[in-house]
Amino acid sequence: MIKNLLYILVFLYSFDCISQTATIDTTEFIQEVQYDKSAITPLQFDDEAIQELKQGEAFDYVEFVPPDNIWTRFKSWINGLWNSFIDWILQGNEATGILGFLVKALPYLLIAGVLAFLVWLFLRIDLGGSPLKNTELNKVILSDEQDIIETQDIHSLITQAVRENKYRLAVRFYYLLVLQKLSQKDIIDWQVQKTNADYVYEIKSEKLRKEFTKLTRIYDFIWYGNFDVNETDFLKAEKEFKQITATL
Repeated sequence: MIKNLLYILVFLYSFDCISQTATIDTTEFIQEVQYDKSAITPLQFDDEAIQELKQGEAFDYVEFVPPDNIWTRFKSWINGLWNSFIDWILQGNEATGILGFLVKALPYLLIAGVLAFLVWLFLRIDLGGSPLKNTELNKVILSDEQDIIETQDIHSLITQAVRENKYRLAVRFYYLLVLQKLSQKDIIDWQVQKTNADYVYEIKSEKLRKEFTKLTRIYDFIWYGNFDVNETDFLKAEKEFKQITATL
């Protein structure tokens, strides 16, 4: 009994020592509260700058919805076909690396290919009897018109062209002969830079204007149409040219 009492006294004494050791003096942590009593200047906002920012695209959060029309539906249809084509090629996999770059560049490559084809096709087509692609036209280019009309014997040129079965060239000479006669009669003021339509408006006589207009259509169809003209077609056109030249 006495032994147990001693144990209890020792325990209480030890606990009291520990409590005294753990006591902390908090007075050294107490500080005086400082209040900021300086004058406050309110922040002013630039209304004009705010309005400019509102107009910027970076601050426009309104989502643009394109109108539903034939063009937007057509683009959606094309996009759907293209996406289906890409999915078919990739088999549902994601394109990365070089393959991803090629997939993104492929539409532009196709457009460039189509444009190149159109340019090639345009160069291949002989539009309006281009002098660069027809040896017959090289003999009578526009720069030679002045020399032919003012200095040469067009009748002999017509005869030579018919003899060589160059009927389109003969029609060309016949038309220059009409222009030559109209110029000599002061019915038109012939100039290299003028067009056939200009000469139509310069002719005062209504009857002569109609005849010249008809010949101009024949000439444009045969010469600039770049069609092969046989002897029968030429004789029909020659008849019309001879009728008007006989009256000049």
